[in-house]
Amino acid sequence: MDFPLFTEAAPLTSLEIEALRSLHVTLQDLRHEYESALAVTGRSYRLEENAQVYTQGRALTHHPDSLHRLSLLAGRYERSVGLLTWRYASAAAVLGTTILERVVGGRPALTASAVTALCEEPALGRLREALATPCTDLLVAREPQFRDRHEQDRQELILAVESVIECAAELGDGVPENAAALWAGRLTDFDRPGTDPLYEGALERLLRFADQFPNEISWYLKQSKAGALPDHARL
Repeated sequence: MDFPLFTEAAPLTSLEIEALRSLHVTLQDLRHEYESALAVTGRSYRLEENAQVYTQGRALTHHPDSLHRLSLLAGRYERSVGLLTWRYASAAAVLGTTILERVVGGRPALTASAVTALCEEPALGRLREALATPCTDLLVAREPQFRDRHEQDRQELILAVESVIECAAELGDGVPENAAALWAGRLTDFDRPGTDPLYEGALERLLRFADQFPNEISWYLKQSKAGALPDHARL
């Protein structure tokens, strides 16, 4: 999805626009790289399985052994890309939510320090806080059917993030077990090699959620300027 054009009349600071654009284009490239990494991992596993079949019972297993090592390398790269993507996707989700909320609410622009801080990976609790805003309060310029679809996505994403906490609590190895400490931490800090990535089941949903905000902010501003907002959304 292309980044929208914001005019000088938009009630956004240049830094807010720059931050939205920076994270948006970052995620476009990381999403493609993550999808490629998933494909490479899947292919390496299939190659290894096929090689094991035709070398079964033979003395020399160089082929499956090498492909096993290849699959390990591919898996490590996939995990690294996934964690990097989570870092920026979670930041984009919180930044986008914060800016859209303040525009819809008619609140003052964010300070430069606030914008800069929002571009960093948030704590899981801060992400949950951003996800807590219902779409009826956030996507006020959209039709009810549109909001309903995104509301379902939002609720599923909240459940996925809560699942991250549940999985992290079982890791041990220096990861705190109590919920408060887990919610105060970042997912990338809790990742431990040799376990399933904590972002599994949540990253794809988070990417879809974060991707919407530049265009939703633009759409709200266009509808507001055109006087096309529903009565309940008018300030």
